[in-house]
Amino acid sequence: MVSIFQTISRIVYGQGAISKLGDEVKRLGCKRVLIMTDKGLINAGLHNTLLAALQEADITADVFSDVELDPTPESIEKAAEVVSQVKADIIIGFGGGSALDSAKATALLAKHGGKLERFFGMHLVPSECLPTILIPTTAGTGSEMTSIAVLGDKETNSKKGIVSDYLYAKVVLLDPDLTLKLPQYYTAITGLDALVHAMESFVNTNATPFTDAPNIHAIRLISDNIRLAYTNGNNRSARAAMLYAASICGMGFSNTQNGVIHAIGMAVPANYHLPHGLLMAAIAPMGISFNAIASPEKYATIAEFLGSAPHGASTLEKALSASRGFSALLKDLNIEPGLEAHGVKREDIAGIAERAAAARRLMDGNPRQATARDLEKLITEHF
Repeated sequence: MVSIFQTISRIVYGQGAISKLGDEVKRLGCKRVLIMTDKGLINAGLHNTLLAALQEADITADVFSDVELDPTPESIEKAAEVVSQVKADIIIGFGGGSALDSAKATALLAKHGGKLERFFGMHLVPSECLPTILIPTTAGTGSEMTSIAVLGDKETNSKKGIVSDYLYAKVVLLDPDLTLKLPQYYTAITGLDALVHAMESFVNTNATPFTDAPNIHAIRLISDNIRLAYTNGNNRSARAAMLYAASICGMGFSNTQNGVIHAIGMAVPANYHLPHGLLMAAIAPMGISFNAIASPEKYATIAEFLGSAPHGASTLEKALSASRGFSALLKDLNIEPGLEAHGVKREDIAGIAERAAAARRLMDGNPRQATARDLEKLITEHF
């Protein structure tokens, strides 16, 4: 079988890496920047570090601060209009997954115009987009490393992805110091999101040695450091490990796609406005328990990292313990498993299951295939 591995061509990383932003913009031959971020980061003043670095390099910058928590095609259209108004020739995405996905989608729409919905799916973008530099302030989504932009779809009241090699950023800038002020709750849910990314990519039927390597390393880094970052946000070593792990597993899942956990999570009605990382964390134990018998060796490895594998147990017994290991991690990070604890109504289960089963981008590579009825039973049992 012939496989292809693609990833970001340039990563600038380390404490204080933000100071190199102006140099990277100049290296790309760009002169007019639009920074896309959200009002929370503006109110916290974190964007000032970007503006200072750009000003030092004599680069003109405008700020678009209306990134939505759940970006929609309509919000991207507004951002693309601003790109045109300020004549930006490069977009900097600054923030969590919503800001990074919005930056990628805006770079697409600013270049190609029309309705963004026509690009939902795999490899439908015809050519290059506006260049982007992506700078995460959370250690979790891995969006900075991927060729994926996830947006809300009003027609289905769920989330859908645009996947294209043209969405890869020109530069990813990783500065752990930008994550030091991340609150405990967001440290937990973004970190767990990264762990789910690494696990789902690791067990995916599209996995290869080239994706296994970053995913295994990411699982190890997160398992060793997420509790440390959660309990002491000023632990620079743990913060750096979490940020790098989130990006490293982004290398993996951008090439394999995710699986049943993401399929279910993205099928939860968008009107609940639940953070993506929270959904991934809450759904993970059910997804792991469902998949374990279909990929026992890899789930046994995951269980070893999670510290739940019984000594002397068989491979299958270790694999089946992985769900317990993840649940123990949730308890330590004060996150409740299941959907009911987060306000999802029981009457939505059937619709969630139907949409999840139909999400072929995510389910085709899942190690265990499932019908809508299978997923409805699974969600009900773990609701």
